[in-house]
Amino acid sequence: MEYERTFAISASAMTLERTRVEIAALNLANANTVAGPDGTVYQPRRVVATTAFSDAVTQGLAAPTMSLEVAQQAPRMVYEPGHPLANATGFVAYASVDTATEMVTLMSAMRSYEANVAAMNTSRNLALKALEIGGNQ
Repeated sequence: MEYERTFAISASAMTLERTRVEIAALNLANANTVAGPDGTVYQPRRVVATTAFSDAVTQGLAAPTMSLEVAQQAPRMVYEPGHPLANATGFVAYASVDTATEMVTLMSAMRSYEANVAAMNTSRNLALKALEIGGNQ
């Protein structure tokens, strides 16, 4: 049997989910950052996977093709007239990161990662059991 493909699929998915966790953590870390003096504010990022499932099977140990997408969203304006970076009307521009969405993304990626670890362990146990059965004859 070809267990390498099963391991490759799980490893590929774990790489993708690890990247999703890292980007969600980055977005959460920048949720309360304000616009700098030049007026630019942090834009949240998203991971976009472009490798289809059938491609992962045929590619073997190849990693998934991922890209980062930057969401061009208007900053979240909060009325804080005492803030040193407030504009003339008293509003401060914060990053437009939705913390609830990022937490859901984080939990979903963690659960998917755990599921792929379980699938890889099951495949490993099946391979070891097949070797054990074959070795007793």
